[in-house]
Order: sequence, then C-alpha cells, then structure tokens
Amino acid sequence: MPQYTAFNLDNLFEQRFFSNLDYFFARSMAKAFDENEPIVTVSCALVSKSLFEGHICLDIKGMSGTVRSVSESRDDRIKFPDFDTWIKALQNSLMVSDNIQTPLVLDSDHKLYFSKHYDFQNRLSKNIAQRLSLKPLKMDETAIDEMLEEYFTRSDKHVVPQKNGVKNALRSHLTIISGGPGTGKTFVTTVIKKMFLVYANEHELPEPRIICVAPTGKAASKMEQGSTIHSILKPLRDNPGFYYNKNNLLQADVIIIDEASMIDILLFTRLLEAVPMEAKVIILGDKHQLASIQAGSVFSDICNVKGLSFNIFFLEYNFRSKGKTGIENLSKAITGNDAQRLEELLISGRYPDVVFENLESNVPVAGIVTKYILEGYKSFVLADTVEAALNELDDFKILCAHNSGEDGTLQINHVCENILRSDNNFAIQEKLFKKIIMVNTNDYKKGLFNGDTGIAFEKNGKSSAFFKTLDNKVKKYRASDLPGSDTAFAITIHKSQGSEFNTILMVIPDRISPVVTRQLLYTGITRAKTKIIIAGNINIIKKAVNLSVKRNSGLSMCLEKEITDN
Repeated sequence: MPQYTAFNLDNLFEQRFFSNLDYFFARSMAKAFDENEPIVTVSCALVSKSLFEGHICLDIKGMSGTVRSVSESRDDRIKFPDFDTWIKALQNSLMVSDNIQTPLVLDSDHKLYFSKHYDFQNRLSKNIAQRLSLKPLKMDETAIDEMLEEYFTRSDKHVVPQKNGVKNALRSHLTIISGGPGTGKTFVTTVIKKMFLVYANEHELPEPRIICVAPTGKAASKMEQGSTIHSILKPLRDNPGFYYNKNNLLQADVIIIDEASMIDILLFTRLLEAVPMEAKVIILGDKHQLASIQAGSVFSDICNVKGLSFNIFFLEYNFRSKGKTGIENLSKAITGNDAQRLEELLISGRYPDVVFENLESNVPVAGIVTKYILEGYKSFVLADTVEAALNELDDFKILCAHNSGEDGTLQINHVCENILRSDNNFAIQEKLFKKIIMVNTNDYKKGLFNGDTGIAFEKNGKSSAFFKTLDNKVKKYRASDLPGSDTAFAITIHKSQGSEFNTILMVIPDRISPVVTRQLLYTGITRAKTKIIIAGNINIIKKAVNLSVKRNSGLSMCLEKEITDN
C-alpha cells in the first residue's frame, strides 16, 4: 500500500518535494499575509516549483484529486485536494485574487499564477491582438505580385506557403511563420527584407528601418545584420529592465524575430512592447522544437491560436533534402508520433546520413564517444590558426539530454578532453591544446552572451579565448576575464537550439525522465545538416516519441479572448 504524505508545507519540504526557494518563498508570503491554511501555502510553493519546471501557471483543475510521487527514490505519494476544496481555500485567502494586486492570481479557468507572469501573459496577449486588429496598409498589389514572381517559381506548389507568408508580411502588421530546418525560413527572411527595400525605392518612399533579432548570438549570426534581442533592447546597467521599452520605443518600421521558440514570455513581452505599434512584425520559429529554457512555450502557444490562422504560415516542405534523407524522415516520424516508423529507420541502416548505436542497459557511453570523437573533432584539433579552428566549430558536436550522469555533458566533456589530450591523437602534444568553450551568462560590457561558443588555447599554464563576433571578426580575451563558461565538446540539446552542425553524435539517456521527450529528439536530430549518429536504447527512444512536453499556460486562451474582443 502506498503511503500518503501529509499535505502541508513543512512536511513536503522535509520530504524534499520542494526546493529551498519554493519553501522559503511560500513561508515568507504566508507570514506577510498571516496565512495559516496549508492548502494555500502549499499552492504558493507549487506555483514556484511549476515555474522552475517551465510552466507559467499551476493547473488546479488538472491537478486536483490526483496522486503524485514525492520523488523517484521514495514510495510516498502526495494526494492533492479535491477541486472544490482547493478552489474554496484559494478564494478565501488574502494572498489570492483575480488581479495582479495580490501575489497569486486565480483566473477564470482555475489556473494559479504569480502576479508577474499573469501580468506579462495579459500584456503580451493585448499587444499581439492590437497589432492584429490594425488594418493592412494600402499598397500597390500589382507591384507586389510582380516582385513575388521574381523570387518564387509559379509552377512549384511547395513555395506557395512561403509566397503567402512574404505577401502577408508586406501588407499586414503581424506575420508568424513556422517551419523546420531546410523549409526556407532564412530565404523568406531575405526576400521580405529585399521586397520592403525595393518597394520603397520604386514608390519613392523613405527606406524602411529594418531590425533583425534572435535570442542568441549564434542564431543572430545567421541573419544579415542580425543582433541579439538583449543587445537591441540595451539592458540597463544599474537597474532591471531595458533602455528600450513600452515608454521608449525602438526606431523601427519592420522587425524580424527569428528562433522565436527559444524566447520566454517575459522577454517576448518586453520585446514586442518596445516595438512601435505601426511597425510590421514578422515572427519565425519552429513549433515542434523545445520551448525556451525559461518559463512558457510562447511560440507554440501562439501557433495554436485559431484567431491568428490567417496570419500564421506553416512551411513543411524541406527544400534542402526534398524528402530523400534519413534526417528528414526521422524528424517526420517524430512529429507524427510514429514510434514504429522511427525504429524501422534507425535499425534498417537504409540511410547513410543516419547511424544508430543501440546501447543495451549498462553499456558504457564512453566507448561510443571514443569511437567517434577522433574523426569528429579531427579537423578542429589539427587547425593551425585561430580562424581555422573557429571555422570548424560547426563541423561536429556531441549533444546530450542533460548535464549530469554518465551520459551527461559534464562526464562526456571530461572523456572528450582526455581523449583529445592523449599522446597518440594527432601528435597533439606538439601543438597548443584547443578546447571548445561556451559562455553561460551575459556580459554586456564584453559583448559576450549566454550560448556564445569559442575556443580556449592553453600555453605555459595560461589561456586565451577567441570568439567570432556577429560581423565575422575574431575577438581575443584573457581566459581570466571571461564571464562564466563551460567546456563545450558536448552540450545539451537545449543549448544547441539556434545552431546547426554538419555531424552530430546525440546521446540518449538509458532511462525515461521528464527531459527525454518527443521535442527533445526532434530538436537534437534537426540540428544535424549532413549526418546524425544516435546512441541510445531503442526502447527508451520509442517511449520518448510518445512523451510530449506540455507546459501549463493560459496564453492561447487569453490571446484568443483578446482577439475576439477586438
């Protein structure tokens, strides 16, 4: 018989269900509001815990009456209150209301938020709905159609979604485009920019001010004159927030936002609020990818809003592989939730761009890493100059589901470094040892941002680091002056978003966890341009295809309501 643990804050904290942050935050709130009801204090800690897990809110309706394990290592269970009891306790608390005047907000759909995230969700919904309600500008439709014919082949049915997306971007104030690698998002972005400029020139209009942004430096580097969102908004040095905001707008006529699936709800809101309402906003991303590391799955939520159907364009045809590669077929099997097809593709060996290493239980991952590391990083290690080494950073990469454990980045990076330092590998002792590093925090003064990848050279006990800037220049730093950074021969799949590599070795854990999901597999596989090597247990991989990340959010419903009301 399972043991049910008492539903109170102290007990659940002692059972390690709540973190220190969850517990002490809930305690401080309870003290400030003289709150003694266990259901309310536990709810406060649950919202904090949910936020850490990527949810914007706590779904009371979905959680009420359910049973959950305290932890993987314990048999104890938590039985959550029934719906009526839970709602009544929240409604009787001074900590909870239906507006942002209290720390917790309970909405009409019985979702519980921190007031900050409820506020940002409403602000983002209002901003998007207002842009959608603006009438399209009057433009020379004949001229637009003629320009479109220059870029798109009339007889190719696969370009129709691209063509329609470009036309909407020119006319409407809001355009959303979703598509995977190879479906033409970069091409569409280029065409949109060119057509805005050509149209203005031919009609003797002022040249539009176009801003191209992405959440990371890697993603921004793929865009012509691209910048990171943070660098455009300009973070304040001594205060939270940005220089450009809803009260101090960017000077822009067009803003193109790429890799939008990586943007969390707070940053997404602040960015759109800093963009003039009359500007054209074009948002691009991939709804099948992993959501942002921070709370929310904003881009996916937006793509699910029916009221935006005339402004959303889905690019599905892969112009790069045209359905002929294993990588594309694998990604389609994953998005189609077809575990049997996925297994057949992995086991058959039919496609040369897909290699599968089926790891049985307790098989050391280090042996697989050793098998591929020498060839994978050979060109990087043998590069004679800094520039040459930086140019090889996208040739090969190891991707992991998480950082810890035998199959995590920490252990695999240790294995990689030992292998590449050994005597018999490329005569490396006669050269400077080069290590791939990734910045893990933002340093605005040095112009280095979370996710930026570079190399560190070691010589005589001293290290220098080199990074490529967005304008393709090489910048040198003393290693001691760098912001926080990690060895990056292996990185997490989350960190790989916005990047592509010629060959990838993707290591899948030998157990199912909340991290190992359909979105994780899809994101990792689609980072590979020419070859994917997957190391893992086939049964775990098949189970992962049937597990999907569902982040609790009220954004779709809130946005749908705002659009209807407008």
